[in-house]
Amino acid sequence: MIIERDLDALRISGVRELNAANAFVLEKMVSAARTGDAKDIELDLSETLALDSSGLGALIALRNAAERPGGVLRLVNPTPLARRILELTRLHRVLEIAQQEKRPADQQSEYLNEAGSTVSSRSYSFPRAPVSLAPAPA
Repeated sequence: MIIERDLDALRISGVRELNAANAFVLEKMVSAARTGDAKDIELDLSETLALDSSGLGALIALRNAAERPGGVLRLVNPTPLARRILELTRLHRVLEIAQQEKRPADQQSEYLNEAGSTVSSRSYSFPRAPVSLAPAPA
């Protein structure tokens, strides 16, 4: 999970699951990262593969937190599964859902990793060695 801090908003991405295991952590990370003039919260759900009732509760908590200073919680690019769950629970009527393109790399801001430390916006790629599934010779 990555939290980017802009002048006007917090942008959260890399959320693969939003469930009982991490919903509380997400709420606390967002609360700690909300400093300055960041009123809006944008939560990118384009990678979300699991969403349960605890995750839905976290979305409502984030919406309430964003609305207190006059901001909004915006769910960006939800996966079909996430969109379906939001529709089944009728939360799509309460939460703002948007389809957006990815921001260019030169417009990225500083962001926080899960430990809460600031990380460079430069992305890194590590080469992976191919994995063989064949049994080792005897």
